[in-house]
Amino acid sequence: MIKHLAAVAMGAVMLTAATASAADLVVYTSHGETTSGPILDAFKTAHPDINVTIVRGGTGEVVERLRAEAGNPTADILWGGPTQTFEENASLFQPYESASDADMVTLDPNHIWHPYTVLLQPIIVSTKRVSADDMPATQADLVSAKWKDLGGLIIPDPAKSGTGYTILSALAGENGWDFIGDLATDARIAPGSDDAFNAVRDGEAAVGWINEDLGAKWKAEGLPIEVIYPEDAVTGQVDAQAIVAGAPHLDEAKAFIDFLGSEQSHEIVRDATIRRSARVDVTPPDVLPDLGTLNIVSPVDPRPVVVARFQEALNK
Repeated sequence: MIKHLAAVAMGAVMLTAATASAADLVVYTSHGETTSGPILDAFKTAHPDINVTIVRGGTGEVVERLRAEAGNPTADILWGGPTQTFEENASLFQPYESASDADMVTLDPNHIWHPYTVLLQPIIVSTKRVSADDMPATQADLVSAKWKDLGGLIIPDPAKSGTGYTILSALAGENGWDFIGDLATDARIAPGSDDAFNAVRDGEAAVGWINEDLGAKWKAEGLPIEVIYPEDAVTGQVDAQAIVAGAPHLDEAKAFIDFLGSEQSHEIVRDATIRRSARVDVTPPDVLPDLGTLNIVSPVDPRPVVVARFQEALNK
């Protein structure tokens, strides 16, 4: 199943960067502060001599920025996004064989990308909007006119969101593009995954998908949501990181990759962020379901195909 997971445009881009007087390492990431903060704090403790500048944006946005800077890169690292993103944009990155690569559930034989987490996207439902009797049990249940009346299905734009890409590519691979067209009927399109997650959390939309770590945290906090692992299929990806081709601070970039792959880092991933580690020797969070009980489907079509076909579906 893990093998299956691994088989798995710059306009007006809103990116926020932490300021630094003299950056020793520049990291572009799609991870929010909640996910990245504990890891960055631990890295700074382990490497107090390395000053880190973080630039955040959706996966599609930061990749576009890397493309625009190719030949004269600013970034040293891209941290976050499904492995397919790195494979489709391999020329933007350079290989590095980290000692931890061999400890992962899957690896890139070319050592371009380095696995980080195994990340699933269950369904999230607003309990402000949806009663217990109307809860979906399957992905197929999301194809229903009732969602429009209840507040709408919300889908992250796959052109900007790695999560949106994973969900749509995986579900198209499992159920066909006609199914995606049916999902898109009357759906709301969010500019990024965080916007989609938050819309359901706040009751602005009825239903969507959620990265399971965030869903588990919100449930534990007692927020008005329900998290459902669909009986027919659960989308998932292996999340990764890579060194940018021509990285200005190569030694520091290698140190960051090595730290992200370490057992210490992955235990923080599990305990502080409630994500499944990609290391074979780090057990998953207790609050997440056993992978063996789920039918996990991963992306099939590459992002350009998914973006184009999803746009066609919206225009029908």
